[in-house]
Amino acid sequence: MPVVQALRRRFPQWRIGLITHPQLRELYAPEIADDDLLLVSPDDMRLAWRYPWRVRPWLRLVRNLHPEAILLSYDQSTVAHLLGRFSSARLRVGARFGMPFRRAGLTHPVEWRQGWSFAQWHWEMARTLIAGLGQGEIPAQPPAPDLTHLTRGTVRVPGRVVIHPGAKTEMNRWPAERHAELAARLVGHGAEVIWVKVTEAAVPVAAGVQTMATGTVGDLVRLLASASLFVGNNSGPLHLANAVGTPVVAVTGRAPSEWDPAWHREHVRVLRQPDLPCQPCERFDYLPRTCANTTEPLACLRRCGVDSVEAVCLEMLSPRAAQPHPLS
Repeated sequence: MPVVQALRRRFPQWRIGLITHPQLRELYAPEIADDDLLLVSPDDMRLAWRYPWRVRPWLRLVRNLHPEAILLSYDQSTVAHLLGRFSSARLRVGARFGMPFRRAGLTHPVEWRQGWSFAQWHWEMARTLIAGLGQGEIPAQPPAPDLTHLTRGTVRVPGRVVIHPGAKTEMNRWPAERHAELAARLVGHGAEVIWVKVTEAAVPVAAGVQTMATGTVGDLVRLLASASLFVGNNSGPLHLANAVGTPVVAVTGRAPSEWDPAWHREHVRVLRQPDLPCQPCERFDYLPRTCANTTEPLACLRRCGVDSVEAVCLEMLSPRAAQPHPLS
């Protein structure tokens, strides 16, 4: 998001096209016109090589934009790289890693550097694109995403804790039962706890814990912005909460520190098991599908007890803690 927002604000006259997940449309509404949006789920894009006829209308839309430049985020599939390669773009910027075919289609590959977050890596791609077009420079550090078009009118509620127990894969999920126990304990400490209902973490919660389903990403963003603390896994909601300045506590499994929330670091607590030699097992160029720790599967998540997470949450909710980032 910071890349798209920076390009729009720096170059309001540009026509900017975007390919993104249908559920994320609201995030980009102020910057991208509907006619310039191609909404495709990551799985559909990744598997489209099996169904070539699906790619034709996507390529037609990309070509109709007559792009001078294309930026491909680091995790884009072969099909996405093909769309870029067969467009009219003379400048094709993306991550320098992965299959030789993908790298060969880039005119300006950007290699990850030690110490960069993933947000910084994408920002460097944007800086490379702007420089390649002869349009000068943008600041060296990426700003936090601006979600005020979704949070306008939202008020942060003191003592409100939002718990989102979901994540796409089991390897990213602290056990839902522990999230539920934590929710009950925080209610006992006087917090207002809102549990976001998700199918992959459907467990009973204690009396006093409010439950809520968020129908759209806008609904979720507004809920996160109203909280004084977010608790969850290393997943999309964690990064949205961080973007709106809500303090966050997350138990992370396979993800490296480069995937930690990138903004408002004084309000971020990511819990890891430092004595596990296998953690993190994920890298930007390798995504494990199963846990390789056969003697203690998912130890990176399961060793983290409710007591330790509760202690961090109470510290973050303390009046002595740094106050949440104000909402605009």
